[in-house]
Amino acid sequence: MDSALQSYLNANDGEAQALLERLCRQPSIAAQGVGIDAMAGLTEGLLQEAGFTTRRLLAEGAPPAIFAEQKGRSPYTLLLYNHYDVQPAEPLDLWHSPAFEPTVRDGKLFARGSSDNKGEIAARLAAIRALRATYGELPISIRWIIEGEEEVGSPHFAAIAEPYADLL
Repeated sequence: MDSALQSYLNANDGEAQALLERLCRQPSIAAQGVGIDAMAGLTEGLLQEAGFTTRRLLAEGAPPAIFAEQKGRSPYTLLLYNHYDVQPAEPLDLWHSPAFEPTVRDGKLFARGSSDNKGEIAARLAAIRALRATYGELPISIRWIIEGEEEVGSPHFAAIAEPYADLL
């Protein structure tokens, strides 16, 4: 790792965790229809803050999927997939802290969605922010689709992806 990137990471230690906590505080339970629109908005806003242009991909009966794109300096493009929905938190009595209040215990962060899949979103966003801050632009272009129904089997994903195939 070069010294400029290492310096950025040292100066911004904790950024990924802060992003993760922000994502995990927002309930987004597709099976119950809880918080999905708010989570789509939060996700879109975080992508825009990281330098992406965004677009909501819509299909009847589906929560919005967020498409994001950021141009890099090479002709290569990486397509990323994630989802912003989570499983229900029940049974609540099995939680040692509220499911949507990120809590650090023994050096580990506990919250609904912290590993599936909000942790991946936070890690990717933090990495992209670090690369942009260090080098000014990404080495490759990134296209990213983040949907809101993976935890219920992505019943509308084809209806979202097919009309927008040229983006993906």
